[in-house]
Amino acid sequence: MTWVDAPGTPWWFVVLLAVAGGAMGEVLRRRLAGGGYRLDDEVGPLPRVSSRVVPIALALLWGLLAWRFGPLSGWALTPAYLGFAFVAVALGWIDADVHRLPRGLTRPAYPLLVGQLAIASLASGDWEALRRAAVAGAVLWTIYFLLALVAALLGSGFGYGDVTLAGLVGLATGYIGVSTTLVASYASFILAGIYGVARLVLRRGTRKDDIAFGPWMLLGLLLSLVVQVRPLL
Repeated sequence: MTWVDAPGTPWWFVVLLAVAGGAMGEVLRRRLAGGGYRLDDEVGPLPRVSSRVVPIALALLWGLLAWRFGPLSGWALTPAYLGFAFVAVALGWIDADVHRLPRGLTRPAYPLLVGQLAIASLASGDWEALRRAAVAGAVLWTIYFLLALVAALLGSGFGYGDVTLAGLVGLATGYIGVSTTLVASYASFILAGIYGVARLVLRRGTRKDDIAFGPWMLLGLLLSLVVQVRPLL
């Protein structure tokens, strides 16, 4: 069974996971609200956005992902995306604040995501999806690594934390299809570009300002998972 042919997700399952996501988001909010993730040299005011958006965002994400992927792979695929959504919200908040994607979150996310995707393949018998995810993760990691090398030579703010996150994005999207990975990649750069232009137009920044790219990578990932109808390969 492909994800296109999977039956619809029961409404109660979506509601249940949305409530659970809100509860998990509140736990995460309490960890993030005080800025305990900051290093000694990361000073300045905390984000002006209320930390209350964290449980709201995670509730919406878990509900949306439950609706999109609930019955797939014998219900075994949903945990992979729910777990990654939890990490993604934390990464997005931290990167938006201090322009850093902590390795303490990104590196453990690799075995967690791969293991959960492997369980989904075991349940569905679709090992090709897992192979495709591994290839997409490796390719996207390599592309971002080369971009980071160029950025380092030019003195721009593109960092190696984005490289690590790119591999995770490739894994999460490649499992669904090559087209999903492409949509996520294009959307990340387009959204970040729109944000940068908006900052200039509104005089909230200059061309020399560094923009946290992690949140846009994660938003592009979310959009790709939601809008895709069927995999290319």
